Amino acid sequence: MLVDKLRSAADFGNLSEIPEEYFENLSRNSPESVLKLIGKIISVLLLRLNVPREEAAEFTDRIERRDFTVLFENFEAYDVQETRRISRAEGKAEGKAEAILELLSDLGKIPETVKEDILQEKDLSLLTKWLKTAARAESVEQFLEVMELGNPAE
Repeated sequence: MLVDKLRSAADFGNLSEIPEEYFENLSRNSPESVLKLIGKIISVLLLRLNVPREEAAEFTDRIERRDFTVLFENFEAYDVQETRRISRAEGKAEGKAEAILELLSDLGKIPETVKEDILQEKDLSLLTKWLKTAARAESVEQFLEVMELGNPAE
């Protein structure tokens, strides 16, 4: 049964392998009470995975309405925790990059290519080193010298 296949976020990725006929048969032949039960079980799973209530309700509502079309099409692993972790890391990187640029802007004009390099960097440890270097630098040129050496001040 479909519900047996869903035990973790990674299991959602396997749903695209289920033949379309299975969902058609499920939609056509399942009593309303079974669809409601499947919907509730999937809803609990989605909520445990920290999917927002509105999204979980929309997803399970489609099951109860027997609307399985494109329900799992293009459905990769639904891992909200991983997505949020990545978003937090990207946010931290962006914040550090902005702080570096703010410190450097007080020291002089920052070349556009340097701005782009700093904003595109995602390595938090490197950004931390650059931030410390920018805080200690007396000029943009001094920062660039240290940065070009690949050995920013710790």
